[in-house]
Amino acid sequence: MSKEVATVKDESQLPDYLRNMEGPARDDSNFGADDVVLPQVKLLQGTSDQIGVFDGAKPGEFWFTGLDVGLGPEVDFIVVSRKRKYLLAAPMDDGQGILARADDATTWDRVGSWDVKVDKKTTVTWEIRDLDVKKSGLTEWGTYDPTDDQSPPAATLFYEYLIVLPSHPDFGPMVMSLARSAIKHAKKMLNSKISLHLSNGRPMQAIKFRMKTATEQNESGQDYYVPQFYSAGFANESQYKWALALGKELSDYKVQDEGQIDEPVADGDDGAY
Repeated sequence: MSKEVATVKDESQLPDYLRNMEGPARDDSNFGADDVVLPQVKLLQGTSDQIGVFDGAKPGEFWFTGLDVGLGPEVDFIVVSRKRKYLLAAPMDDGQGILARADDATTWDRVGSWDVKVDKKTTVTWEIRDLDVKKSGLTEWGTYDPTDDQSPPAATLFYEYLIVLPSHPDFGPMVMSLARSAIKHAKKMLNSKISLHLSNGRPMQAIKFRMKTATEQNESGQDYYVPQFYSAGFANESQYKWALALGKELSDYKVQDEGQIDEPVADGDDGAY
């Protein structure tokens, strides 16, 4: 049985006493940013867990995991902060989850050797002998399945953006985690715009971007959805200050469903990993 999707509400539907409150609410507990697991905004694929579970969850639309609400095929956002990282994560069907991580995209957090089931018939060994990510070799093509030199890298590059939605400040901060073929779109359509603004003295927290969905197809004939990014003007002053404050407050955070990739494994796209 599918679940009913919560309706996205605007700020006008908040109680009167909350509507004009600004800034973070006071919390005198000893909980900090490292106790927070941030939700994600995801672009749903046909294989996404939400499909068939929530009414209205549609492939090709964005989804906020914090409230399990659909955001539609177009979303405006502000980048609070961003980072590159690598994860060595076993396939979902294998069940081992994240095996190693390099949050700075340079140094693994551990050495080790893991037997990994890359498909129903094939089990391979992934090994980290050198903590240096490049020297470990796991970012090279042919390492996902060493018996197939055309297989993608075992380690997956992620572009991770901490973002807020100007139209839904009540949703708070969330993470947009991009991997595989979404990387090339972020390079060309998002990072390039951020760099242009930075070079002209405009911080990225002052810029609004818009993401829309597009359909692509891999060499196996599988359709999947990717985000495309556009400029959407500037944040107002309160949004800018809010994004700056969040960046300082959430310098370290954990991510809900980290490393989960719904897009099918691509083949042969050098910019996808």
